[in-house]
Amino acid sequence: MRELTAKQLEKLITGSKETSFLIVDVRQAAEYRLDHIPGAVNIPLAQIEFDPFVFDDRRNVVFYCRSGSRSKVAAVLAAEVGLHKDNIFHLRGGMMAYTGEILLEIPRVDHFSYAMTSLEVMEKAINFEKAAFFFYERAKKKFQGTSLYKILDEMSQAEVAHGKIIFKMLAGRNFSDLSFDDFFNLCVGDILEGGKPIGEIIEFLERVSPKTQVEILEFAVELEFCAYDLYRVMAENSRDREIKEIFFTLAQAEKQHLSTIITGFELIHPD
Repeated sequence: MRELTAKQLEKLITGSKETSFLIVDVRQAAEYRLDHIPGAVNIPLAQIEFDPFVFDDRRNVVFYCRSGSRSKVAAVLAAEVGLHKDNIFHLRGGMMAYTGEILLEIPRVDHFSYAMTSLEVMEKAINFEKAAFFFYERAKKKFQGTSLYKILDEMSQAEVAHGKIIFKMLAGRNFSDLSFDDFFNLCVGDILEGGKPIGEIIEFLERVSPKTQVEILEFAVELEFCAYDLYRVMAENSRDREIKEIFFTLAQAEKQHLSTIITGFELIHPD
């Protein structure tokens, strides 16, 4: 997957044959109708895995969304179902960059050290899950009464369940004398999976309105994608077989989280 800036995309459009590229808007149909890049086809993110129109190795495919969060996920999904990686692009900053709007500040990636032991990896990963749990708990209160409440509540529970999976992977290794519940309660949860401090997340939630449901979902997509990307890269680069397996397990769980969040876009209607 390669990124394109808005200027690079404009150069691609003006300097290439029409048959050599395809621009795909992965937002919902209602968002697409409001405003879209000329010539772009609309294939919502949830349909990317199943739409054969996209998967043609004879041309470049450029995915875009509102801020760049969904399009990064679309690029990964397209690669997994057959599109050659050299043909995949996504628009950095999405429509907001294309139209010159101010971009949402996205989470930073917090790196693990390759020198960490498997126990240290698990401790840090569970702390990430605790912070993500805090995020979804606060978010669902903010969006109580909206169509997103159920999704956010499901994600809150999923973070706890993910933490339990990680905890069980250490069974029999004297990781802790505590039960999972006691251990999870003791976790500070100060850094999210994407590397952003929980305090900044709280400030973000205070700024958003229950009416801006797309914004909160895109933030969640960015959060989970950063975690997936981080775990996947660590798995690929780790030389320790046990730690490699741990990171692959974490990456797979993040993909499941992404799938849950993606369904949320089907429930909302942009202003």
